[in-house]
Order: sequence, then structure tokens, then C-alpha cells
Amino acid sequence: MRVRGLVLLLACAGACGGGGGDRAPVFTPVSTTTDGTTFTMTLGDLKMVIDGAHGARITEFSLFGKNALVTMDENINYGATFWPSPQSTWCAAGVDCWPPPTAIDSGLYNGQIDPTSMSITFASDVVQTLPTPAGAGLSVLKIFTPNPSSGAIEITYLLANSSTQGNTLTFSPWQVSRVEPKGLTFFAPGGGPLTYAPNSASTFMVNEAAGALWYTSAVVSHDSKALADGTGWIGHVTPDRQLYLISTYSDVAADRFAPGEAEVELFTNSSYVEVEMQGAYIQLLAGGSDVINWTVRWKLRPLPAGMQVAEGNAELVSLATQMLSE
Repeated sequence: MRVRGLVLLLACAGACGGGGGDRAPVFTPVSTTTDGTTFTMTLGDLKMVIDGAHGARITEFSLFGKNALVTMDENINYGATFWPSPQSTWCAAGVDCWPPPTAIDSGLYNGQIDPTSMSITFASDVVQTLPTPAGAGLSVLKIFTPNPSSGAIEITYLLANSSTQGNTLTFSPWQVSRVEPKGLTFFAPGGGPLTYAPNSASTFMVNEAAGALWYTSAVVSHDSKALADGTGWIGHVTPDRQLYLISTYSDVAADRFAPGEAEVELFTNSSYVEVEMQGAYIQLLAGGSDVINWTVRWKLRPLPAGMQVAEGNAELVSLATQMLSE
């Protein structure tokens, strides 16, 4: 079982929003810069930093200088990354496969800035050979695009079958974001079931209230995981009750999930929070011309002052709905 985690804690000694400062954020001017293999995209008060030398991993997504992601200094598993799903394809045994394919998760990506759109395109410079089927390979492009009119950064993941032996492959795109413990994560449920991985701790629970599924923390003694059907968005409030992160993507029907996976996955070992989302399970022909094209939109906003951060608070769901329309 991979050593990763997701932990959330609530108490309104710290359960009420502290707001995001005295002014509303602005999302202009837009700039994109590079310092070696580190790229920075800035939209006014919003900033995203991507490390091309380590899988084009997002190491910072911040507003007013406050980072919503776990950093390398805080945990060996940090930032936001991208994987091919299902996890069972990462090793020949098909179970307990860890770590993820190096070239896709943490290897070198070559980055290039488009000076007109200010977007950044990252390409994996090594085709990852997977053990199943023999000779299979994948390549990844990640395109980061500023959207100042929506106060968002859009990430398009392109997953191509680079096999040379005519293998047809089937995968789902999978984004994985690590945030600090003691926050609150929630999303609207789809029509599919909520399930837990075998041997998940009894203290690890996702609850339904106010038209959403909520995960609040409890200490677990071992790795625990929940799998659920969502509706195309996930909200997260940071532990300091200052920031509200929302990610949106195309909704996936339950019959399009990768085997053993789900549209929304939450994983915890009590050291940090991991929030995961997946796209549809799609067949790819060999040769590189057949690709999965999947876009996730990231937004980060100050939490309104005085808003209660508590499981079942309908105001948080309403805030998500408002942000989705922006």
C-alpha cells in the first residue's frame, strides 16, 4: 500500500473562517517566468509554481502569499502531481503497486513558455515503460494556462500511448493534490456508491449532509482510503480557515471509472491530506496520436470572514456553487 495520506480536523476554536484580508483578490497582471526548471505563473494575487525537474509538479498554489499545498519541507509526498490510473498497472503483480511511474510522477519534464498566451507546456522527456502489458509506454504533456477573467489556472493533461508494439492501452487521468491536515474537504455526490478500501481504519469516515459528502479528520493508525462518485468539483478549506480551494473537471459516470478506482478518492495516514480526482477510462491506440485530453481548473479564494467551517454547512456548498459559475 502506498504511503500517502489525507487528514482533516474540525473544531470551532478554529472552525470559523478568518477571511482572506481586507481586500478582494485581483487576477491581473498576468506573467509567466522561469528560473532554470522552475516556472512561476502569476495572476495578480494568485500564484502557481511548477517544478519541471520533478514531474512538472505543482509546488505552490498561493493567494496573498499563502500556499494551499504541502511543501517539500513538510512531507516527502508534497504538492500536486499526475498519474495514469488504475494503480494496478504500475507493477507486474497488479496489487500494492508503489511508487508511481517515475518519468510521469517525478522525472524531468521539459518546459516551454508561450509568450502570447503566457501558458506553459511541459513534456515528459522519457517514455515510461509499464510492466503491463509488456512493452507498453505512455507519454505526458501538461499545459498550464492562465484565465484571469475567471481568476483561475487551467491544467490540461494529455496522456498518449507511445507503445511501439501495437499495444492498445486503457487508462484514466488522475490528479493528486496534497494539502495540510486539519482542513475540510467536500464535494457533491454523484449517483454511484461511496466505498472504502479494505482495512481502512474505522475512524476514517466520509459523511453526507447538506447535499454534499464531507471528510473531517480523525486520527488513523494505518493507511485508509475512500472512493466516491462526484459531480465534477471538489472544495477544500485550509486549516487556518483563510483560503478556499476549488478544483473543477468533467464529471464522470460511474460506469466509466478505471477498474478499482473512482472519480473522487481520499487517502489518509494522518500525516497530511490528499485529494484525488480522476477522469474517464479511455482506450488509447498505439503510436502517440490517440490521446486522453483532460482539463482541471484551479481556483483559490479568501474564505468570507466569520463563515463557519463545519461539516454540513450549506453556506460552504453555496460558495462552491458561486465559484463554479465564475
